[in-house]
Amino acid sequence: MDRVEEFTKNGKTIVLIDFSGLSSDVDFSEVIKTAEPMIASHPEGTVFTITNIANLKFDSHTREIAAKYMENNKPYVKYGVIIGLDGIKKMMARTVMKLSGRTNVEFAFTKENAIDIIMRYQ
Repeated sequence: MDRVEEFTKNGKTIVLIDFSGLSSDVDFSEVIKTAEPMIASHPEGTVFTITNIANLKFDSHTREIAAKYMENNKPYVKYGVIIGLDGIKKMMARTVMKLSGRTNVEFAFTKENAIDIIMRYQ
C-alpha cells in the first residue's frame, strides 16, 4: 500500500503512515491493516512513526479506531510525530492519545520537521 512507507535514517527505523484526505472508516482501517503489522514486526520500543492526518475526516468512530490502533502499537513505537493538524484536529488527537495511553507523541507541520524531531530524539 502506498500510504505506508518504512525507511531508515541514521540507524532509526521510521514508518510513515499517510491517512491524509481519507473520508471513510473503511479506508482508514485499510491503512491500519498495512501499518500495524509493519510496526509490530520490529522489536519493542524501536520504531519511530510519522503520521499524516491532513484533511482526514475524523469522527467519533474514527477516533475509537485510532485509539485502538495507537494502543496496539504502543509497545513498538519509541516516539511518534503527527503532521497535518489544524486546531480542532489537534484537540481530537490529544483525546485519542489520552484514550490510548500514549504520551510519546509530538506535533509537527511537515514530514521534514517530523524527521528533524526524530533525529534529535534519543
